[in-house]
Amino acid sequence: MFFLLLALVLQSPQSIALKRVEVLRVNPGDIERVPSSLRSIFVDPVPDAEAVDSLDEAAKRVGFTPRLPKSANKPQFGVSDPIRAQATIGVADLADALREAKVTNVPVPQNWDRITIGIEQGGAILADYGDFLISQGPPLTLNPPSGFPLDQFIETLARVLGMNEPAARTLSRNFVANPAEFFPIPSRYEMDIHEVRLNSGRGLLLQNAGKVGELALAWTSADRSYFVTGLLTEAQAIELANSIQ
Repeated sequence: MFFLLLALVLQSPQSIALKRVEVLRVNPGDIERVPSSLRSIFVDPVPDAEAVDSLDEAAKRVGFTPRLPKSANKPQFGVSDPIRAQATIGVADLADALREAKVTNVPVPQNWDRITIGIEQGGAILADYGDFLISQGPPLTLNPPSGFPLDQFIETLARVLGMNEPAARTLSRNFVANPAEFFPIPSRYEMDIHEVRLNSGRGLLLQNAGKVGELALAWTSADRSYFVTGLLTEAQAIELANSIQ
């Protein structure tokens, strides 16, 4: 009986909340190299949303009341469905991807075969103010089996994406210290990506290198992930984020 209980504990998933966004600068071929069964590990910060008639209806659909910024504009609301996805490891496919990336010194443990990592997030609310929109929902979670070396897996995945060994190890260590959603952006785009200080902590600001057009700001609180995008200056985006109560 003891060994049966131990086996059940080792197989039960652990839930890891992702409380920040990590941008990965990649080439299209890098993502295509990742086995299709693992690509759900990457996120779309603004998923498709279904329009709803009112704030009350949006709140009822997702089970929470959104925290909204101060604005003279009246927003239109939408809701996105909960995420219930899986990333399944195929050892042979992952080994092939490493060879294609010309990585020869990273073995893939055979006991990873058919390991499934759950990817979950509750429904989100999108509020469109015209010049900008904001989406918010509970943090995304990864649910690997208990005891699975997620740090080693992240480092291996980074090598598939073309990162060298030091960069992949740094990404993995940063993930262990502060788990993050991975948001790929093609490296052909010249971007200004940097952290900004907010009342609730730190956020990640993304805009093109010329600092014209739309920008985006991602940040989290204890129970909510936020993503703002629109025709805003950096100062306006920070002020907007700080106005959310």
